[in-house]
Amino acid sequence: MPSTRSQVIELREHTAAQFFVALALSVAAAYCLLLFGFMPVMDNFFSTFLKSDVLRGGEQVIYRIAENRNPDTLTTGTYTTWALVPAGGAADAHTIPHAEYIFKPVVALTPLVLVGGTVLAMLVTVILPASIGFARQKIEREILMMVDRLAVHRYGDHTADDVRRLTSDIVRADGRRLHDLADAYGMPFTDLDLLRKALLWRDAGAALQLLRLHDAVKFYMREYFTDRYSNAILGLVYIGAAVLIIVIGIRGLKFLPATDPSVVLGSLGLEFMLLITYAVILMYGRSEESAPMTTATTDVGTTLDANTEQLLRAFLGTPRTEKEPNP
Repeated sequence: MPSTRSQVIELREHTAAQFFVALALSVAAAYCLLLFGFMPVMDNFFSTFLKSDVLRGGEQVIYRIAENRNPDTLTTGTYTTWALVPAGGAADAHTIPHAEYIFKPVVALTPLVLVGGTVLAMLVTVILPASIGFARQKIEREILMMVDRLAVHRYGDHTADDVRRLTSDIVRADGRRLHDLADAYGMPFTDLDLLRKALLWRDAGAALQLLRLHDAVKFYMREYFTDRYSNAILGLVYIGAAVLIIVIGIRGLKFLPATDPSVVLGSLGLEFMLLITYAVILMYGRSEESAPMTTATTDVGTTLDANTEQLLRAFLGTPRTEKEPNP
């Protein structure tokens, strides 16, 4: 049986099949969100709140970008250009209707569908077999790394039997036993409980894995993603805010027409998704009082403190005060 460390090394490299499946699922999920999610919502919004008819089937419409400009003739399209005309304005087939607003779904909805499709695709790859599951391999890698650290802490130079025994102890432990194991391993109880749930997800069947999906995702987010990418996501949030400020400023200068809000909606959608992503990272991140697993260093820390104090007193030329014994 291969060692835990060799399995971790193998899980660090993704296969071409995993990349292809993840990419195909992302594209399919983004397309489904666009076609069956956001586009019907926007269509209903325009019809209900703006009291307008939405033309997007290749009709010809007259559109004036500004009052001081000559009108142009536009051709509508399902994904490219929607024309919002007054209710009943498209009933006469002999006249070309006048569009009050223009909406471009590809420009306005791209940030929403890209991020949403990627998230949905990653969730699907969690429950796929390891040979094609992109996110599943990442989660199993972090589980093995955590188990290996615990085995080193408990056994030192350990074997595969030691890893199996340790994993079995964690999975079968009740609440009281799990607290004892957390003290023995020198790690927070919440981290060990999260590892236990991730192990139960890994060893469960397909149906139970779907039910325990949140436990696996939470473990990966806590142990890897939030620590690795929180600063990058925060930077993207600021970049999105900068883009939004520029777009709003250009709109205020009237370089963008009020009758075509697609660019403004797109920048708002970008910043919205980035803020949601950062909020998820904060929710799944490690709390301030929670510390990662460390080895026992009490004696070493005490020795270092005593040596440092002795060197400082020798440098300052002051005698060391003897501590009075406790009564």
